[in-house]
Amino acid sequence: MTYLVTGATGFIGRFLIPELLRRDGDIHVLIRPGTAPAERFARCAAEWDGGERVRPVVGDLAGPGPAIDPAWVDEHRETITHVFHLATTIDHAGSADTDPEHLAALDPAATRRVVELTRALKADRLHHLSTVDVSGDHRGPFTERMLDTCQHLTPTQRGRFESERIVRGSGLDWRIYRPAIVIGHSRTGEVDESDAGTRRFFGLLRRAGQLPRLLPVLVPQLGETNMVPVDFVTEALDHIAHSPAPAHSTFHLVDPARVRAVDALNLFADEAGAPHLVEVMGKDTLRKVLRMPGMQRVLPSVGLPADALEHSEFGCWFDCAETTAALAGTGITVPPLADYAPRIWKTWSELTTVR
Repeated sequence: MTYLVTGATGFIGRFLIPELLRRDGDIHVLIRPGTAPAERFARCAAEWDGGERVRPVVGDLAGPGPAIDPAWVDEHRETITHVFHLATTIDHAGSADTDPEHLAALDPAATRRVVELTRALKADRLHHLSTVDVSGDHRGPFTERMLDTCQHLTPTQRGRFESERIVRGSGLDWRIYRPAIVIGHSRTGEVDESDAGTRRFFGLLRRAGQLPRLLPVLVPQLGETNMVPVDFVTEALDHIAHSPAPAHSTFHLVDPARVRAVDALNLFADEAGAPHLVEVMGKDTLRKVLRMPGMQRVLPSVGLPADALEHSEFGCWFDCAETTAALAGTGITVPPLADYAPRIWKTWSELTTVR
């Protein structure tokens, strides 16, 4: 088998490539033009066991010209077995234009070019990495076969949603994977340094660790959350990609256990030595109460800014019947968050303390 992977040096990609290297075949990875992407690839390749089999291909999914040199496409036509599209707008987060609407538009544009590239290469199958965030504000169960339920979407969620629609309408042999919140590596504790949400929330917990633990941090009533380690995501992705599952299938790479967001977040509060988050009332009611004169003095621990909890909760729960069936008998399962949360916090804390 021969692979072409976009986003290989991202957090998920860095752990998927070693899984692919356990199989036979060459691996081509798309890297953007420029010194920084080349250096990042070189660092990753040096860490991968068998990294000499991973070959960089310069290309740009956001540029005006061909995504990859047409001569390369001609040379590799009908030789690529699997195309993995992992790249997202996070790869452009350091660019000059970080307007959410603009960045959200990059995802479907890049996905469209990957579809065209897959078609031009006559590759056997396209694997598209999406996210459970395409559920938006959907309430109730959200199955692997659902997409458009008239849910409200943020600009970023809309970009991922539209990307899925492009893949679904491509006419290719495709599989779509929707991971939950990827919180880190369950065995090593490694975290995604580029994840702004993790940095913001963990940073706030560190500051809150200086407060008396009996002082509660008040938060609005939260919904459920769903967090999974990157090693589960990549092991499941690798296995399902090579399994005889039907074409045009979608897989929720999620924790089948339903967990309250406040309980999950308090696991990290315990590690930080911070006060527990305490749900007090609905979000709209809490906002009104905090706007009342004097309430900031009465409730000095009103705790978390709204954006610190962004994307930590869902109003729905994710059915994963297709994924459960595909992984049956493999031993690939989601470990309890309580088992690896201490490693995640320890790694993040040491990393940020050094810096």
